[in-house]
Amino acid sequence: MADITMVRVDERLVHGQIIIKWLQAKNANKIIIVDNELCKDPIMGNFLSMTVPQNVNLEIYDIYEAVETLNASESNDKAIILLKNLYLVKFMHQKGVKIKEINIGRIPSGPGKKKIHQNVFLSDEDIDAIEYFREKAVPIIVQMVPDSLPILIYDVI
Repeated sequence: MADITMVRVDERLVHGQIIIKWLQAKNANKIIIVDNELCKDPIMGNFLSMTVPQNVNLEIYDIYEAVETLNASESNDKAIILLKNLYLVKFMHQKGVKIKEINIGRIPSGPGKKKIHQNVFLSDEDIDAIEYFREKAVPIIVQMVPDSLPILIYDVI
């Protein structure tokens, strides 16, 4: 399995903070996006691949392909996993993907969501996933960039 250096939930997926700050902070050479819609859009996939540095490999999978790939991989890559939703992280963990910590960047507001931090709004489904990870003793932090103070989500919900 590739060394998963970070699992990040952020609805923007690949953006400046990932490219400029997190790749370097995590010494990563691969980005894996897990998104059931984006994996079906080759134009957007090609666009995103042009945004990452040349020395970084970008792969886009649906949730099932991601689980299969991550569980079967014998790669020495250092990977950042990007997803839009906490429930997909929960699904991956339940299917055997080893997740040591979860980083939350931005989860947008929406109907029925509760604001718990700047740019982080949680649904009941998100809170269910957080409680699952609390029981499994997997830390979940809110941290926009590596040099900002990480906040343990269990302390703010």
